[in-house]
Amino acid sequence: MDFLTIFFILIALLALIVAYSHISSAQTKAYYESRNVAYGGGTTLRMFVGIFKGVNMMDSISLQYQRMKAANQKILASTVFGMTTITIIDPAVLRSVFVKDFDHFADRRTSRDNSASKDVLLSKALFFMMGRNWRLLRSKLTPAFTTGKIKRLLPLFNESGKKLVKFLEGEISGGNEVDFMQAYSKYTMDIIATAVCGIDSGAFDQKGMSKFEDMAAKLQIQFGGVQFLKMMIIITSAKLGEFLGLTIFPKDASDFFSAAIKSSIAHRKNESAKRTDFLQLMLEARDNRLRVEDDELSTFEKDAILKDDPSKTSTSDENVLDDDGVVANSVLFLLAGYDTTQSLLVFCAYALALNQDVQDKLRADVTRVLQEQGGDIDYHAAHEMTYLDMVISETLRVYPPAGASDRKCTKDYKLPGTELIVKKGQGLLVPIYAMQHDPEYFPEPEKFNPERFSKENEGNIVPYTYIPFGSGPRNCIGMRFALAEVKVAIAQLVYNFRIEPSSKTPIPMKYAKSASLKPEGGLFLGLTKIQH
Repeated sequence: MDFLTIFFILIALLALIVAYSHISSAQTKAYYESRNVAYGGGTTLRMFVGIFKGVNMMDSISLQYQRMKAANQKILASTVFGMTTITIIDPAVLRSVFVKDFDHFADRRTSRDNSASKDVLLSKALFFMMGRNWRLLRSKLTPAFTTGKIKRLLPLFNESGKKLVKFLEGEISGGNEVDFMQAYSKYTMDIIATAVCGIDSGAFDQKGMSKFEDMAAKLQIQFGGVQFLKMMIIITSAKLGEFLGLTIFPKDASDFFSAAIKSSIAHRKNESAKRTDFLQLMLEARDNRLRVEDDELSTFEKDAILKDDPSKTSTSDENVLDDDGVVANSVLFLLAGYDTTQSLLVFCAYALALNQDVQDKLRADVTRVLQEQGGDIDYHAAHEMTYLDMVISETLRVYPPAGASDRKCTKDYKLPGTELIVKKGQGLLVPIYAMQHDPEYFPEPEKFNPERFSKENEGNIVPYTYIPFGSGPRNCIGMRFALAEVKVAIAQLVYNFRIEPSSKTPIPMKYAKSASLKPEGGLFLGLTKIQH
């Protein structure tokens, strides 16, 4: 099926979706107004117009949040793609939705039963799963992401950190200006290739993009144009997507990573020694040999444990993690980890460049620990860098990887403190970026102030107003992995270099029109080597 045919089919489907949304919107408006809940109307058409104009999703959601605050509304109903969506900005209600009553909101709005799909990513990857299959796979994978298991990976992160320092030294040999999007692209890809795929990415072996980086870039989803429309159609109906010959990701990129991971799995079958990486942990999970002890878990991780672990009652025909599942989830984690972690690192470097007092204090904290530990970051060293934790937390507040989080109601639910019944199949939207920039919760929200997260002040943060990784069992499963690689990279950066704005540094920050938060047109900063 050629491109023009697909394009006209997409336009026809768009017209049908918009028409259905308007009809549904009129019926829904009466329902919510009778229950004294504000109704924002249908937003499908506005969303599609925004997509083609390249409007940033974060800006649209933040504007809605500000309107809700001005009208003193804590709940707002609207219609998107024919699905009623409830926007919630009440922290107390969010705790119930994310944790206490999680069984009512176990799925995401994009979750569908794709188990019969020929696309392995759709049928086997955790993000797209729903219901019992999601619960089974989540329970299998959770032990691979605990703090205890991440300790095993720190030596791999340290090796990539040293490569990063060497690369940056080479970049400033002819001047002090560095493209941090490129530098952190190489770092995140090197870690993902080594720790997730079990192979060498070659990212630091050349100045330009390696084959791994090039293919990973193709996997990134831009919020705009035909690619985003294709993704929405596939997520909405996998069968329709297959009929149209659509795929979420370019076939050459997904095939490249699938082949690389399959090759690594095959080699391990003939190896006597076990490797210490994430792929090995997934293979152990596949074989039901991976366990998690309670003393490995933080409070956040305990909240994320499924209370009714379905793996304890699963049968042999419910194998949700076979070799295809290992491949699919490795590719998924590669995509999620590459894009969001790169952005977090870039924004952290940017914040340090603009806040020299914070950078100086962080450098003193990191230098003390690294000199005690001989230059490497083990678990003890990472734990000792308390100010680094504060800096990363503040970076996540100001620049969260995702502007919003969502859930889908799996069984009717009465929202606490209201008379509103959220119906099965309806969606919830949580505006993370907007809440984390609300002066009611974070005074002077645009000011970069890590002291908000000090032991003395962290108790002042209202629970569920700071949720950069989501919360509860459907939170970001790779959070600990991402934080560990970020800590290593930032510690090595401030220990070895002073970061400053350059002539190309955008002040204020300009954001790209993409699905996640990232700088527009890259980010250049100045570096000066520190001699120890």
